[in-house]
Amino acid sequence: MSPRLTIIAPHEEGNTLIGWLSGRFTYHDLPGWETEIRDRRILVDGRTAEGDLLLCRGMIVSYEPPAIPEPEVNRAYRILLEDPDFLVVNKPPDLPAHPGGIYLNNTLQSMLAARYGRVHLISRLDRETSGLMLAALNPESADYFYRQQRERRIRKEYLCLVHGDFPEYLDAPGWLMKSGTGAVRKKRTFVPDSAAENPGDAGSPGRSYCRTEFFREGGKGGFSLLRCRLHTGKTHQIRASLCSLGFPVVGDKIYGLDETIFLRFIKGALNDRDLHRLILPHQALFSRRLVFTPRTSAESVDISAEHPFWVQELS
Repeated sequence: MSPRLTIIAPHEEGNTLIGWLSGRFTYHDLPGWETEIRDRRILVDGRTAEGDLLLCRGMIVSYEPPAIPEPEVNRAYRILLEDPDFLVVNKPPDLPAHPGGIYLNNTLQSMLAARYGRVHLISRLDRETSGLMLAALNPESADYFYRQQRERRIRKEYLCLVHGDFPEYLDAPGWLMKSGTGAVRKKRTFVPDSAAENPGDAGSPGRSYCRTEFFREGGKGGFSLLRCRLHTGKTHQIRASLCSLGFPVVGDKIYGLDETIFLRFIKGALNDRDLHRLILPHQALFSRRLVFTPRTSAESVDISAEHPFWVQELS
């Protein structure tokens, strides 16, 4: 098995090796990662390291695990734009972007690394979310794009299909926080607040500011097709916002019509009723458009991807 390579991103700098491993890759607990370090399966920049090593941006952490079969994934990604500094990739559904959980090698990052070497994924998409992702091909470009992203200079638009008759337009500022009452622990709740302003995520503990604009693009048969413009980039932002607003995303196992579907899904126990309610085998969320300015050019790139099949068939 080839070693799994991960490049330390700027926001991960300062973590200890053992803390970073146990926090990011939960398929081993803390003692499990201590064993892997002791057995010299973990290398940092090609050398063995202790668990208390402080990580710096750009370091390459490699892990050569014992042979463990991973679930097969959809490998049909496409490179839409290739530049010496960056790539724009159209990721299919059912392909994890980053290593995590039970996925080590069957990820977009691994596939790109095998082809291009060191790759930094600037965009983050869930395994089931498809569409455009931006990837940097060198540390200088990665630092530039991470800064652009923090400053909200990279524009992202999504398409999604939801249950219900959505209004023509809705601006949804508010707060994301842990659900606390749901059956799925990682589920988040959106609380609308028209007076909310971004305080740098200060304020009440456990909540973060978010804002999404939703534009109705069409709809039929109890479904609405939405164009979503992100003003912030929080985990599960679009899905959690729409679920709390009463318009769950079609095919969403966590934020859809029934969150217990996700619990059966991870156990491999989906039934016919679950599949009927999901309608699609993956969530109908698609990163359609990216607008950004490259590091070496004054002209912006505005790129869109071809719509997935469900846009025409269900909306």
